Amino acid sequence: MIVLHLDEQQDWRGGEQQASWLIQGLAKAGHTVIVAGKPGCAFLESDHGGAPVERLALPLRAEWDLWSAGRLARIVRDRGVDILHAHTSHAHMIACLARRFARRGKVVVSRRVSFPPRRGPLNRWKYLAPDLFLSVSRKVDEVLAAYGMPAAKRAVVHSAVDIPRAEADPLPRRELGVPEDAPLLATAGALVGHKDHNNLVDAMPLVLAQFPDARLVIAGEGRLRRRLETKTAALGLRDRITLLGRREDAPRIIRAADVYVSSSWSEGLGTSILEALAGGTPVVATMAGGAAEMVLPGETGWLVPCRDPEALADGIVSSLRHREQARAMAARGRALVLERFSVERMVEETMRAYERLLH
Repeated sequence: MIVLHLDEQQDWRGGEQQASWLIQGLAKAGHTVIVAGKPGCAFLESDHGGAPVERLALPLRAEWDLWSAGRLARIVRDRGVDILHAHTSHAHMIACLARRFARRGKVVVSRRVSFPPRRGPLNRWKYLAPDLFLSVSRKVDEVLAAYGMPAAKRAVVHSAVDIPRAEADPLPRRELGVPEDAPLLATAGALVGHKDHNNLVDAMPLVLAQFPDARLVIAGEGRLRRRLETKTAALGLRDRITLLGRREDAPRIIRAADVYVSSSWSEGLGTSILEALAGGTPVVATMAGGAAEMVLPGETGWLVPCRDPEALADGIVSSLRHREQARAMAARGRALVLERFSVERMVEETMRAYERLLH
């Protein structure tokens, strides 16, 4: 089987990591892998764990980039590509155009977001053109079903977590500037709107009313950093909330925490929650995306409504107040992750989806 993976993103985020693990698994299984991306982008330049891959640099300027689609179509024809796997929205359209030009291959699209596709005839064609959507959670699959995607064109393959990385040694709290005996909350993710760090900042005064020594550290970078800094200062929380910026050691920070908090109002799955559970850290999460597929109330963590600072604070306070119960739930959460969210399972399920499509 020859599989071409297409991703036009310049940076390396969760979706690129999932695609890279898949690429490594496919290569290990003996399949031929071609990686296509923008010149110099992280996805194209990565060594993908040392997997033997062919690389194709394309402009990928926009989703209607006909030149890139034409160039891709020639590669599909010349190399006999069986699967074009698109990992982003723009890549989705270009892959569909390339298959149409090449008149061969099957288009698979990874869907990692839970908001519904836009309506309109062009977008309708875009979403009916692929042969298969792989949704990262049941929630995402439900959104596609509501849009009108037939069951034959949908499957759920949950994202995976790098378990050895999640099990890294906890970072010493002194390196975070946090007292050893202070209740420590942590969250990780880009500082963008749907992660809703505002919700978490709003919850902090309510947490501090019960646990005055509590600290919150936020690992991540993004366009909303300055706004969050301004809000933190306005609430008088500069000595209680620390914006750490982008951290490659985020799993070590999560393992150092007493509670991991996910405050998003929109997610595909929520892989940071997976990392927290895999590392054995108690979790409080909002009901966004696939969180309910990992955080089972009363079993593996606390699940609260989105955009509700009071409910989020109540979950955090309960977790801090009932430490033994929180640790027991975290242990059950870890067992769930080991069973259902491994890289090996994600690769196997994706390969089965490919094979069903081809045969």
